[in-house]
Amino acid sequence: MTTLSNTAYQALHRHLRKVSKFEPGVLRDRDVDAIHQMRVGLRRLRTALEVFIPYLVLPKTITVRRVKDLSGVLSPVRDLDVMAETLKTDYYPALPQTEQSQLSKLIKKISKQREIFLDRAIQILRGDRYQKLQLGLQEWLAQPQYQPAGEISVSTVSPDLLLPLLSKVLLHPAWQIAVQWITPQEPELIRVEQPGQLLQHEGERLHDLRKQIKRLRYQMELFTPLYSDSYAAQVQAWGELQDLLGSMHDGVVLGQFFQRQLGLELRKSSPELAALISQQQEEHWQAWRNVQVHYLTAPIRQELRHLILNPNLGNCFIATPDTLSLEPAPQPVNA
Repeated sequence: MTTLSNTAYQALHRHLRKVSKFEPGVLRDRDVDAIHQMRVGLRRLRTALEVFIPYLVLPKTITVRRVKDLSGVLSPVRDLDVMAETLKTDYYPALPQTEQSQLSKLIKKISKQREIFLDRAIQILRGDRYQKLQLGLQEWLAQPQYQPAGEISVSTVSPDLLLPLLSKVLLHPAWQIAVQWITPQEPELIRVEQPGQLLQHEGERLHDLRKQIKRLRYQMELFTPLYSDSYAAQVQAWGELQDLLGSMHDGVVLGQFFQRQLGLELRKSSPELAALISQQQEEHWQAWRNVQVHYLTAPIRQELRHLILNPNLGNCFIATPDTLSLEPAPQPVNA
């Protein structure tokens, strides 16, 4: 029988190893992927602590807040890396020379900002707070201590830990964007003529849904060995939806970043770039509409609850769409 303490130990051990593995690459700045991997490791470490701290006896140097702060210093570096790579590979080759020149200026500004954020992150990673956290985790792993409740079977409590997070995702207001209800159980999509404009207004709500889905996904991953293949497939589906929402948010942020850094209005100064971003937003919006109507459906929501409520059962079917599919969504109605 797997206990909470067993599961907690394995999770903390695994995520600390990942953080430590990629730390040298971050400090030397020789591999941009090292920043991404270390940040992911810290985020998963934070998730594990959030779940298991009530069942552990930890040194005072190990706190959720400390891990959150450390992953936070890597976030702007990673975000700028992603933005620069997107500009270079997805947009630059398709633009006329005049717009390429503007984009080159923007990429240079991104590079300078990245240096500032990376220097700050390296100073913190070489400081006492990070060193004490790492040492505290290593000492605890060498001699772990648990609260009495740590001996509970993990399958007994996993639904109690996961269902509140699932509820928070399913009740998030972003699902209701451009939706009307024909009956109390039958949603209908409202036609949106210009998704880019709507995303400017609703982008933060969708981005917040992405953060909630990521939190649910990370916590579900902690318990994957307890569940069926359908559970693992749903974890993967959450990851795909997280990526889709991230791509939608990137288009919004890019336009704002362009204007803030260059002092130019994107549509007027770089119409080809604006058109490319608009086209991608349209594609991402259509993909989102497929997913949106899927997760608003009552039977699907019930299947998700059933999946989490039943560890150690055989496979059960959940119809999850390809969240990156660009096939048209069900036909919307006019507002």
